[in-house]
Amino acid sequence: MITVRLPEPLRNGRGEVVMMNASSLGEVIDKLGIEGERDELYNFAVNGDLIVHGEKNVQLRAGDEIEIVVAFSGG
Repeated sequence: MITVRLPEPLRNGRGEVVMMNASSLGEVIDKLGIEGERDELYNFAVNGDLIVHGEKNVQLRAGDEIEIVVAFSGG
């Protein structure tokens, strides 16, 4: 099992923390139904390490913690 921390916009009746089985970050993205939104709206951290590129290919192990953060930009 892995732990996924969800930002408010992704909760949709779920709690802040969701437990699930997934072998890749791509599988987490699919299970949460955020495939079309992910590039522009969300960033991902695995065990505290920000994933900048190729997030769908990141392999996960039992006990990993994923945090999904709302992306923002400024100038």
